Amino acid sequence: MRTSLDCIPCFIRQALDVSRMITTDEKAVAAAMKKVMAAMANFDLSLTPPEAGQLIHRIIREEMKERDPYSKLKERSTKRALELAGRIKKTITGSKDPFETAVRFSIAGNIMDFGMRSEWDEKHIMASFEKAEREAIDSKAVEKLYLDIKNAKTVLVLGDNAGETVFDRLLIETFPGNADVFYAAKGSAVINDATADDAKQAGIDKVAKILSNGVDSSGTLLNKCSEEFMTVFNRADVVIAKGQGNFETLNEAPRRIYFLLQVKCAVIADFYGFSHGEWLVADSNKLKRSELK
Repeated sequence: MRTSLDCIPCFIRQALDVSRMITTDEKAVAAAMKKVMAAMANFDLSLTPPEAGQLIHRIIREEMKERDPYSKLKERSTKRALELAGRIKKTITGSKDPFETAVRFSIAGNIMDFGMRSEWDEKHIMASFEKAEREAIDSKAVEKLYLDIKNAKTVLVLGDNAGETVFDRLLIETFPGNADVFYAAKGSAVINDATADDAKQAGIDKVAKILSNGVDSSGTLLNKCSEEFMTVFNRADVVIAKGQGNFETLNEAPRRIYFLLQVKCAVIADFYGFSHGEWLVADSNKLKRSELK
């Protein structure tokens, strides 16, 4: 997916919000914002939104001398997710279809996205989990994913946000078969995306091998990822990509990928014919076929 002009206001809001997270010095904020807007004036709109966002967040981190501006939000997200995990695990194990229920809660966890909104909103977050068991999803796609995992030797899960990782762990615990499972985290801090350390705090290391993709960007930029990551990505029998950033960067990737996410962006919804707020379980091969119609 390429960057739309409608993405520009969102980038400006992100940059302003994160600058004010770091400092109350409005002069410092103004200086950083001037550099951001100068960079945006020369944006290559053929870039994916995560590639454009990568440039913006690098500017903010460099200007503000802050390596991980979202660290407190990430810690809070993981802590809250771990508080919820026990009850949700009981719901998963007690359901008629534990795998589908786990998929639902993994998608529910995708609400822990502070790129779309920068403040903690407990009511908004909890609303996502409260509707997990009844929200409409493509059960046929879930069944196909289950069967593909059951027959796989290697499964790669591409993580998204810190906190959300806890519910990805609960999903991995329901995987059928005996596949080797890898979980890809970001190479270094960007927005509230999970790094390897964040994934470990969520307990991912107990159910999968944590793998850094080597990049400080949301989504998965295949042309910039590490050789180690690309080896696993290319040989995995099943790749599951969590979240909107991974959809934006991989929906045209030259291999089959399962996407699990909430469609939180109106631009994406309009372009692909999704509903804003839709919970998506989608096979990239079928997406490509539908786009040709």
